[in-house]
Amino acid sequence: MRYQGIPVQKGVVIGYVSKGQVSFEKHADSERVDADDERMRFFDALLEYESQMKAVAHNAPGKEASDIVRAQIMIARDQVFSDEVLEGIDSGLKAEAAVDIACQKYELKLKESGNEIFEERSRDLLEVKSGIISAMEGTAEAMAPCGDPAPDESANPEAGPDKKGLTGDILISDTLSVAQIIGLKGSPIRAVVLNTGTGSSHAAVILRSMGIVSVLGAGIDIEKLVPSVECIVDGETGEVIISPADVEREWYARKIKEREIEKSLEMIHDAKELPHATSDGERINVFCNLGTDDLPDYIRLSDGAGLVRTEILFAQRNGFPSEDIQAAIYAKIADSFPHKNAVIRLLDIGGDKTYGMYGDELPKSLRGKDSEENPALGIRGIRVLLDDTELLKCQLTALLRASYGRNISILIPMVTSVSEIRKVKQLTSECMEQLDKRRVSYDKDIKIGCMIETPAAVLNAEMIAKEVSFFSIGTNDLSQYIMCADRGNSAVSKLCNIYQNPVLRSVKIICDSAAKFGIPVTVCGEAAAQTDVLPFFIGAGIRSFSVAPASVYEVKTAISRLALSSCKKLVEIVLEESDDGKIREILN
Repeated sequence: MRYQGIPVQKGVVIGYVSKGQVSFEKHADSERVDADDERMRFFDALLEYESQMKAVAHNAPGKEASDIVRAQIMIARDQVFSDEVLEGIDSGLKAEAAVDIACQKYELKLKESGNEIFEERSRDLLEVKSGIISAMEGTAEAMAPCGDPAPDESANPEAGPDKKGLTGDILISDTLSVAQIIGLKGSPIRAVVLNTGTGSSHAAVILRSMGIVSVLGAGIDIEKLVPSVECIVDGETGEVIISPADVEREWYARKIKEREIEKSLEMIHDAKELPHATSDGERINVFCNLGTDDLPDYIRLSDGAGLVRTEILFAQRNGFPSEDIQAAIYAKIADSFPHKNAVIRLLDIGGDKTYGMYGDELPKSLRGKDSEENPALGIRGIRVLLDDTELLKCQLTALLRASYGRNISILIPMVTSVSEIRKVKQLTSECMEQLDKRRVSYDKDIKIGCMIETPAAVLNAEMIAKEVSFFSIGTNDLSQYIMCADRGNSAVSKLCNIYQNPVLRSVKIICDSAAKFGIPVTVCGEAAAQTDVLPFFIGAGIRSFSVAPASVYEVKTAISRLALSSCKKLVEIVLEESDDGKIREILN
């Protein structure tokens, strides 16, 4: 079940739920009692409440939180409030009822004001009332963090060894008082979800200052919530997922890992601080893959952009952007890598890239089609573009315009024949002629490379190498096509992995073909970030990798521990083994 709330404190937590059962609506019966005794009980409760709240203020995380607590103390001290309570006691009410009635009188006026600040004051008043009455009853309920005790593993039989320590660390409640939130300090609670509150409420202010991942206004039915149920809290989007599916859990686990890596990268100020070679001095480049022009700061740690996926940039705009917009986007990306290369791939649409991503605009060959019977072997990649040359020339012209004064390379996707490359080169020449007529500058020596990800391209690698400036290996599609196993089909997806001998043998063929004509090869598929396969790639001749920005540090570090001589010997050993399980063992 998914719930949408207001994101308050960024971060992602995967854990198990503790339920908070809290109500500040503390009322008491109005039986007539001795007025002197009730006055004494009220004043004793005020002193106890103030003492407890001073302790809370002392533990508050910062001045802003401390000021909020002290404001509540001032409300309790207010002479008008005390006079109202004493007047109620003199009329024969118990102290609890007198406090309740005095608070209700002002609370209603504040709520009806329509002013956000006054509404927050009404909540303060509600918390003060709860705290004073709790002090009278000797429960101190408003001071303590609430929620069910964290369940042990037996209470949550599905929690395996990898989930230990996560049980009961997400607190979900209708509401929490300021004191209760501060009371979470030092507790195992890592995320808080409340049904009440706004982004500017006191709860939000204090949760942010404490750094607790939090979402407010989630609208969860607490009564129906099962304690210790698994939960994901995304403090960036405000999403709360109860009983997540495996795919959701895996996606968020990966997001958490990436965020942890990002934090460590913030400590590194320059790419020069990272290793750039194997232990015996062989230079290896580690580029980053990009799918958006919203670039994180730590891309500076990479050696450039090894793969810019323009289909994602296009999809973000619900249609194909104009030449001017494209040129500006490509220039912005390239400018983020001063003195480094940015390899920008032509639109790779079709196959597993759903047509719906692009709104009503589609290339000619895909219009009027919801899908294909076998999209992996259908109209995709360069086939789509060559069937819609106006679209292709628009992108080529934008790339050429952006290339002036910058280091941009063009990458052709899903190549299966030499003729496809020659057609792209011819169209590029036509675009150059048009730019010359328009007196628009561009890089006349712009490099054009191609993806090697089909069996045809592998077998044709030497002929293709004569036509291009570089190769990029897409290991995901290469594995799929070499093994004839759809990577999206769970029945055969286990065949689709980099550890298969035919896939690794294809990589070696590609590298040998490229070396024969002196062109570089980059691995840019998922396998580029699998550190156990790096020795094989390097031994086979790969000198460049392109990975997710958050993986750059890990891959560079892993490479620095390898020796080129050992990597070359490993290639021979691996290629003599036919079983993918054995190959995996050798690489590990």
